[in-house]
Amino acid sequence: MNRVFKWVGVGILGLVALAGLGMGAVYALAEREIRRQYDVPLANIVVPHDAESIAKGKRLATIYGCFNSCHGDRMQGLTLVDEPGIARINAPNLTRVVREYTDAQLERLIRHGVKRDGTSTWLMPSPMFSHMSDEDLGDVIAFVRSSPVLDGPMREVNVRMLGRIGIVTGKFKPLASTIARGEHHPATTDRSDPLTFGRYVVMTTCTECHGQDLQGTDFAKAPSLVVTAGYSEAAFRHLMKTGIGIGDRKLGLMAEVSETRFANFTEEELQAVQTYLGTRFGNLALAGAADAGKPTAARVTPEAGDRS
Repeated sequence: MNRVFKWVGVGILGLVALAGLGMGAVYALAEREIRRQYDVPLANIVVPHDAESIAKGKRLATIYGCFNSCHGDRMQGLTLVDEPGIARINAPNLTRVVREYTDAQLERLIRHGVKRDGTSTWLMPSPMFSHMSDEDLGDVIAFVRSSPVLDGPMREVNVRMLGRIGIVTGKFKPLASTIARGEHHPATTDRSDPLTFGRYVVMTTCTECHGQDLQGTDFAKAPSLVVTAGYSEAAFRHLMKTGIGIGDRKLGLMAEVSETRFANFTEEELQAVQTYLGTRFGNLALAGAADAGKPTAARVTPEAGDRS
């Protein structure tokens, strides 16, 4: 009997040792991904200093979630994720971070998800920001640089074991690895055509939650934007400004984003978004007056050619 207990004990110890080795391997593999370097060249960008550009930058920074949202109500930083077993990650104090980076380094950080040390960001929506024009990006940087320095939490990326398992299995990816290299960034924001402008606004504001293909994401529990095909023009405007959907349903995260961010859209931007989504998903009510006379088939062709 003692011999039986002895071998059971040896077996248990062996399993514990194997589990320890497995956890050690997961930790090491995840750490390699966390520390991976990304060779993205620096690109010069013009950052204005005039009051009008700074004011534009403040409105855009609010819509994009830099101000009064992900980084705190005044960009002083906050803990964005603190999930037991998964990760604790801060959205750092932008009023201090911006003073540690050159304009070119900020361009690479924002558009490409690459930090000053060459490693990747994990939560900042750089895939969304990668579509920004030089003009809009310059205005946002101008506003952040103009803000007073505040006290608040700085960087913290503490990935726990379940989070590391997610990295090793590909569930969580460093954002720099998901952004295509060499994408053309327009110098200015083209507002001349509602369809083109609408696509630009959608890609720089909606893709954070709804994905680059607008088909929804599990991470944000956001649906495909094909759901907009069921909205009238008035209902869609109400949704964007309040986060209240059809049937007077307050739509969780969408309500929060609408109240803090999307309420700052101009009428021109909302009309352009309606035009693009109506065209993309075949909703005549949202397609807008600019395309009113075209048949339905012509309205949906951008979906086939859209490679976002």
